[in-house]
Amino acid sequence: MAAEIPETPRPVAFAGGVLDRYRHVCAFVNGRAEADAVLDPFLRDGVDAGDRLLYLVDTATPGAPLRRLRRLGYDAGSLLEGGRCEVRTWAETYLRTGAFDQGDMLDQLDAMLGTAARPRIRLLADMGWAADRDGVADDLIEFEARANFLHARHEHVVICAYDTSRFDGAFIIDILRTHPMVLIGGLLQENPFFVPPEDFLEERAARG
Repeated sequence: MAAEIPETPRPVAFAGGVLDRYRHVCAFVNGRAEADAVLDPFLRDGVDAGDRLLYLVDTATPGAPLRRLRRLGYDAGSLLEGGRCEVRTWAETYLRTGAFDQGDMLDQLDAMLGTAARPRIRLLADMGWAADRDGVADDLIEFEARANFLHARHEHVVICAYDTSRFDGAFIIDILRTHPMVLIGGLLQENPFFVPPEDFLEERAARG
């Protein structure tokens, strides 16, 4: 007889920490080597646990996640065919309307994550699409804050990866304040600078 899957998913290990109460992570990385060091074990654990991988990636390199899985020793084709892995590009998600529309992306995110509790989804979002795009910072910061309302309703894990070499300091500080968990220097920690979304949005509205 097959073992029953527990109703409450187990906490997820990530970068020397545990994602349990909070599962929305801002991963500040500096280059591919640093990203690989923390993401490879996270992906391996996810596949082995029967979780579903969902990637939001550069439109120019949609095959990169599959190459990573093959490098880790998995049959990427089988994972795709079995619904265990899905790749969506920036053009299909964040920039689907031709420009970033936070309302549209929140609706997409809700549809991606809100349809079923299991299998658990491990969503990895490469946020590089915003690095060289003018006029997007304020909407993206608000999007990340509002996304917390969605994440509170599910048990999935969402990793937002920001390359610190591509964003300015003011933006990084505000993005930091919208994520309850943060990866800095390759280590996960509960974010002491996190501001609950209702307070954060009220504060921004007061700024005018």
